[in-house]
Amino acid sequence: GPPGPAAPEAAPVSGAPSFAAWLSARLRTEGLTMEAAARRLDVSTKTVSRWVGGATEPRLRDLYRIRDVFGEPPFH
Repeated sequence: GPPGPAAPEAAPVSGAPSFAAWLSARLRTEGLTMEAAARRLDVSTKTVSRWVGGATEPRLRDLYRIRDVFGEPPFH
């Protein structure tokens, strides 16, 4: 059936998915592992896993690479 409402603390402010949710969805769409994504973005796998886990968000320099590889992230 349809998914229930999200918990309020999980709801993003703007209605856009969180960066973490967006990135993990992009990896699934592209069929990439975190290791493969890290290679394409020229960062460590640990960095990608932190982004996907929502622990950190990318610095501007990394955002430019992400945009080149995966397109525009949802947050601005």
